[in-house]
Amino acid sequence: MLRKVFTLLSVIALGFVYNAQAKIWRLNNNVAVNADFTTFYQAAGSASVLAGDTLYLEPSATAYTTNSMTLTKRLVVIGSGYFLDPSDVSLPYNSGLQVAGKTAQLGFLYLGSGSDGSKFMGISLEASIYFTGVNNIKFEKIYFGYGGIYFQSGTNDNTSLRKCFYNGGQAFSSSTTVTITNLVVENNIFYGGYLNLDQVSGSGNIFRNNSIINSGSAFNLSNTYVANNIFGTGAQSNFVNCTIKNNLFQSNQTLPATATNNQVNVNMANVYVGGTTGSLDSRTVLKAGSPAIGAGLTIGAIVSPDCGAYGATDPYKLSGIPNIPSIYAFTVPLSIPAGTTTMNVTFSTRNNQ
Repeated sequence: MLRKVFTLLSVIALGFVYNAQAKIWRLNNNVAVNADFTTFYQAAGSASVLAGDTLYLEPSATAYTTNSMTLTKRLVVIGSGYFLDPSDVSLPYNSGLQVAGKTAQLGFLYLGSGSDGSKFMGISLEASIYFTGVNNIKFEKIYFGYGGIYFQSGTNDNTSLRKCFYNGGQAFSSSTTVTITNLVVENNIFYGGYLNLDQVSGSGNIFRNNSIINSGSAFNLSNTYVANNIFGTGAQSNFVNCTIKNNLFQSNQTLPATATNNQVNVNMANVYVGGTTGSLDSRTVLKAGSPAIGAGLTIGAIVSPDCGAYGATDPYKLSGIPNIPSIYAFTVPLSIPAGTTTMNVTFSTRNNQ
């Protein structure tokens, strides 16, 4: 009886939403849990899993991929979020958001032919993601651990990265032969690290409402609309053919004459809550009286939004929990009398919009 209850709750916690045109598959590699697959390799490579299907990666201490693989199908891949484990002192957690104390991890991944249109949400990516000429890829509420995104080859159009957390390292880079167009990078947190997006072309590229903190390196951007960001970098950033509006810069940033309403030489101690306790993403919340408050360029109906990841129309949310129902509180009896056929379980859910 107890095992059945926990199995049911693991399903509810991930918020299954059924679609008549696509099938949903469960991945779980925990002992004694009956799921459709135990590894990402099995699921993505299965003839039963069709383009457009959804893979739910349930919380686990064990990664669902450890070696490299190439994704050749359009899939929706959903995990439980990140910064959830009370026992992980290196990545302090946010309490009260998710009963699940673990994340769902994927390793090195190539996005190959056929993977156009794939979407990833609530996953921890612990190695680099290679783009090989794919389009319409979306990353939302993703934790990038020990790798970032590398545009390796071909034309890569309409890539979207929103409300993600980059923990140091090189967040973006590319070969010198790729084409990157219509790239949207919004409401992300870059906790240290740097990026090189000098191969971006066209006029549809956006780098907006991102928060950068504790970075000693330059951020390099070309042919991009750059607005409402907080550049907490010790080094000056490099902008080539960019529109630059309403950003904050820690450095004494040199800007072109066309740049408007930017602040330079900003003391980051006055911008972020900061500190050495609490989750990493909570440390980039704006401090009371922050110069980033209300300093952004108007976006739609949002007049003078805050700069940084927590501003604008769809702000960053702590722990990257997907906007599907999840359980954030759960109470079950420590024991029940032998022969008891029922028991009372209390749980609380939220939709995480």
